[in-house]
Amino acid sequence: SDGWREARSLQQLEKEIQEYFPGTTTWEIGDEDHQDSWSDHNPNGSDVVCAKDILGDGGLSLAKFVAFLIANPHPNLRYVIFNRKIYQRKDGFAEQDYNGKNAHKTHAHVSVGNGPDGRSTTGYDNTVTWHLEIFASGKPSKPTTPSKPSTGTGKLGDKMPQIKRGSKNRPAVRRLQALLTAAGYKTTIDGI
Repeated sequence: SDGWREARSLQQLEKEIQEYFPGTTTWEIGDEDHQDSWSDHNPNGSDVVCAKDILGDGGLSLAKFVAFLIANPHPNLRYVIFNRKIYQRKDGFAEQDYNGKNAHKTHAHVSVGNGPDGRSTTGYDNTVTWHLEIFASGKPSKPTTPSKPSTGTGKLGDKMPQIKRGSKNRPAVRRLQALLTAAGYKTTIDGI
C-alpha cells in the first residue's frame, strides 16, 4: 500500500537523530526480501511501518547508540538489531545472537510496537522523547571522578538501583554495562 505512514515513535526518533547527528541516513521500507515476508519494514494492518534502519554516518557511533537505546528504552521500543546481536524487550534487552540473513554490521535496526513482526497492533505511536540529547552530550573523552559524592537529587543516578560486584540483578547490571559502553568504556553487556 502506498498510503503507509511511519510509527510516530519512530518519527520522534528521526527528529532527534537529525537534530543531534544531522545528515544521518535512515530508512523505513525494506528491500524485496523484506517485502516477501512478515517484517516491521512493511506496513501493518493499519498501514503503519514499525521499523527504522539507521546508518552509522552523520557522526553517529552505532555501537554507542545501540547501547544507549537498550539502557534507556523508549516505552515503544520492542527490539534492536546490530552487529549480529539482538536486544529484545521480552528478554530485558539482554544481548543474544542474531542469525538473520543480514548481519546488521553497517546499520542498526529499531522496531517498535506490540505484536509479531509486521503485525504490531498497538504501542508504536508514543511521541515522548528518546532522550538523544543525553546521548549526544554524554560523550566524554575520558571518565572523570568527582572529588566528593554528590548529594544532589533528580539526577539519572538517583533512579538507578544500587548494585555491587557479584550482583544477581542481571537487568540492572546490563543497564549499567550499556551506560558504560555508551560513555566510551569497553565492556560486554552480559548482566554479569
